[in-house]
Amino acid sequence: MQLPSRLSTSTLGDLLGALHREKTTGLLELCELRTPSGSTVPGRQHRIQLFSGLVTAIETPLRVPRIGEILAKEGSAPEPSIQRLAALVAAHRGRRTGEVLVAAGLIPASAVEHALRIQLRARLEALFAIEEATICFHTARPLAGSLRQAGPLPPSDFLHGRPRARDRQRRGGSSARAAHDGSTSPPPRSTPPRAARVDEPRRRALEALGLREGATEVEIRRAFRRLAASLHPDRAAAQASDGAQRTARFAALSAAYHLLVA
Repeated sequence: MQLPSRLSTSTLGDLLGALHREKTTGLLELCELRTPSGSTVPGRQHRIQLFSGLVTAIETPLRVPRIGEILAKEGSAPEPSIQRLAALVAAHRGRRTGEVLVAAGLIPASAVEHALRIQLRARLEALFAIEEATICFHTARPLAGSLRQAGPLPPSDFLHGRPRARDRQRRGGSSARAAHDGSTSPPPRSTPPRAARVDEPRRRALEALGLREGATEVEIRRAFRRLAASLHPDRAAAQASDGAQRTARFAALSAAYHLLVA
């Protein structure tokens, strides 16, 4: 698959869409370049980790809410807990904030999982504001630990409604026609609502995760993480002789997961 070298010749939505269609696993790197508007910081780097075409983790220096801030905003952790958090993280250097919070009994694991997904979406949202950057892609990266914690982001988070290069072409064509005949372009058509899912696909998705009808979202997430960990516990597993079968199995589990929680 051929990716463009500059972000300005495409869009982040186009890049993620192409990688999603190919079910690509690897690391997408963006390195900001100078722009006339001065909105970028030349040399600043951002990394998006993907597994089977789904966003699993993002590394970026852009400011996004911290886990403690998200938990406080969501009402999962009162102010005293946030104050205790600072001391706990300092005393347990090297551990993730969520792990420390759960181990200390401050909040349930489900609240941390929810906060992690909110933070991952916030990081992705921040990247869509980058105007210009070089694009690099590296393959054969290990599965992110965050995938077993919060699960990958569904395509609705990084594809649906995102700016695409084709949108620029349509706007340019509409402007040219309007200038030629003096008319204005018609309002864009609204996207029809997604068709309601039938019971049969949901039943099959639940069976793939070893669950029955009536399973809660927390149970679905736990089942997915458990199965994902058994398929890809570390780099060695991804390189095993049955790696192709494991990858295909994970893709099926991921599709079932997103059908149930999207």
